[in-house]
Amino acid sequence: MYQLSFHEGKQHGTVEFPAEYYYVDKEHPQYHMAFHWHKEWEIIRILKGSFLLHADEEEYEAQAGDTFLLRDGMLHGGTPTDCIYECFVFDLHGLFRNMDAVKKYLRPIYRNRVLPWIRFPREQEDVNAIVEELLTAFRRQEGPCPRELIALGNISRLFALILEKGYVLQETVTPQTSSRKVAQLKTVLEYIESHFSSKLTLEELAGVAGMSPKYFCRFFRSVTQQTPMDYVNYYRIERAGNLLSSTDLSITGVGMECGFNDGSYFVKAFKKYKGVTPKQYRKGE
Repeated sequence: MYQLSFHEGKQHGTVEFPAEYYYVDKEHPQYHMAFHWHKEWEIIRILKGSFLLHADEEEYEAQAGDTFLLRDGMLHGGTPTDCIYECFVFDLHGLFRNMDAVKKYLRPIYRNRVLPWIRFPREQEDVNAIVEELLTAFRRQEGPCPRELIALGNISRLFALILEKGYVLQETVTPQTSSRKVAQLKTVLEYIESHFSSKLTLEELAGVAGMSPKYFCRFFRSVTQQTPMDYVNYYRIERAGNLLSSTDLSITGVGMECGFNDGSYFVKAFKKYKGVTPKQYRKGE
């Protein structure tokens, strides 16, 4: 999740325990969740403030105490507002790879025949109690704690509860047109990731999607809530923030690396998206 890549191929956790916990506040370099997808499932729990999630072509708003459950391969991104949130990314297949007695229940979920709810509001106490117990074990940094056992137990409890109580979407098959559009958008996002340092145009991105510029712009905005070129600049600024935090490149050099040939425009764009200048960002101001 937190390497800046639309299609995340990194290993979360280890081969033996393919799961990883992330605590995200305003100081985190990826506080704003860029659109991405991965082969793992993901739990997002809001601890403070609010969070606007875009998942495939739907929008969900959450407050403190709410939980999201995102299935594997789902294109998602989010905008936090005065927010602290935590994420637990896990390979559902990998965690139970040698447990045939468990896999027989999960098989319909693996095959997308059963799609669990995406948002569980804080009033959904049965689900949120399980998620809280799971994440508390990883949030705690001190003292011995059998985190892996707690995780396996609570993930089993979570999916058992979902199946037992029928916390699933009534529409169990993603419409073909929607699935195709999301696949087209993923192709465009991967193209932006590979070419963000070069000059990009609306016509070029529309061509990658196989759409007219006018239709592509409308479609892109319906999913991401941004125009394509606004999103390109947003992605460039996120890359720039990463470089400012992790390298000694000059501010001008960072701008050039991220597709900004005009230094003053880079500073202006950076302040628009981050609220501070690149120099202030590097100093942690």
